[in-house]
Amino acid sequence: MTDDRKSPVIIGDAASVAQAQAYQARRMAYVQRGDVNGLVRDLYTGDARLHAFDFRAEGGHAILGVIELLQQRLAGLGPVRVEQLIAGHDFIWQELAIDSPAGRIEPYEIKFLRDGQVYLQLYGFKQGSLWQPGDLAGFAPPVRSASAAQWHHRYIDYQARQDADGLADDFFTAEARLMTVKHSVAGREALRSFFRHKFQTESGFNLVSTRNITGADDYAWFEATAGGSLGVRTVYDVMLLQGGRVSLQLVGTLAGALPANSVDLPETTATASPVVHQLDHFVN
Repeated sequence: MTDDRKSPVIIGDAASVAQAQAYQARRMAYVQRGDVNGLVRDLYTGDARLHAFDFRAEGGHAILGVIELLQQRLAGLGPVRVEQLIAGHDFIWQELAIDSPAGRIEPYEIKFLRDGQVYLQLYGFKQGSLWQPGDLAGFAPPVRSASAAQWHHRYIDYQARQDADGLADDFFTAEARLMTVKHSVAGREALRSFFRHKFQTESGFNLVSTRNITGADDYAWFEATAGGSLGVRTVYDVMLLQGGRVSLQLVGTLAGALPANSVDLPETTATASPVVHQLDHFVN
């Protein structure tokens, strides 16, 4: 029987993709040796955090516990496949797929890097879950961050008012980046053009519901359903914060079609269009 699954789509500039490959290869080498302690010691910063919507792991010891639990839950399941990877110079963003007796499980994770080590890792699920009852009892509970809720409210308000100038001038930093699987936008004027085009393309934006939301002083992360003239979609949205503004926004899709991915933007909008690589293998 032939396996007709496609190779993962890898997106990013050559240097960032190479860095992501090197990091993931190092990670897998530790796993294959059974050296989870070494993995956490060498590939995570001393103050690293691993956050999800249903728990938080703060520091190396707690992160070690999460990784060991993940290994237990993955044992006996199908291989972890990388469906999509987007690499930046300071992050590795993956969407994964795992076959299980209960059905397909689709985690997504974003690792934020500082000097080649992970200082923040966010771990969510597009579909299904790896966790079993009681698994997370030993970890810190999730936090519904008031700060994250405020960032979410502000972002939705700008969208509803179609205020591209407010977003570009007041919400994002001057050098901010916004990335989806199709678009890479960087810099204030490129962001202004991006949102102007988005608002010209879709009318009637409205928030339907917010599924999950969390954050900290340096990030906001939410999953929400919104609608408009181009349809209803559910997204996950991660914003890195710097000096009271957003310095990086990553937007993925949980269900439906992200309008920004459905249209072609003006040539002047994206300062650096994503480079798509088709690779036969990518180490998870």
